[in-house]
Amino acid sequence: MESLTINAEFFSQRVQCGRNDKQECLRTIYLLAEVAYTFMQGSIRAVDSLISSNTVKYSEVFLNRALQLFIDAKNVDQIRTVAYNTIIASNFIGQQFLNAVIITEALAALYDHEDIDYIFNFLIPSYFGMDYEENARQAYRDFRTLKLQEHPVSER
Repeated sequence: MESLTINAEFFSQRVQCGRNDKQECLRTIYLLAEVAYTFMQGSIRAVDSLISSNTVKYSEVFLNRALQLFIDAKNVDQIRTVAYNTIIASNFIGQQFLNAVIITEALAALYDHEDIDYIFNFLIPSYFGMDYEENARQAYRDFRTLKLQEHPVSER
């Protein structure tokens, strides 16, 4: 199966959004980081359990569908193909487009067993543009700080 690609011109026309729209996408980074940590510490079943026990938190339609795809997919190409077909067919632009792309790429990278720090310090922030990528990195750092407060590392 060949993965669908979006050309740079189409992408640049659709991803344009302001700082307020990008700010709205930071919540998605937190949710994706939570999924990533759950997956790395558990399995696909742990992710399924996380989503099932937090239906309101993960209720945004595209996020929910992408997470179900992540759980059911057999390979990373299936995730990208179905997600990008949905993005294009739904005619997403601006904040909706950016949000859907970061969901797709984070889940694809996670499925491909990329390093979580790489995903959230480099890959995902790169979609926010140079003027806002530090905010995206900070959202991930905030998640990690909160996670450490919830589950402190014991002293040896």
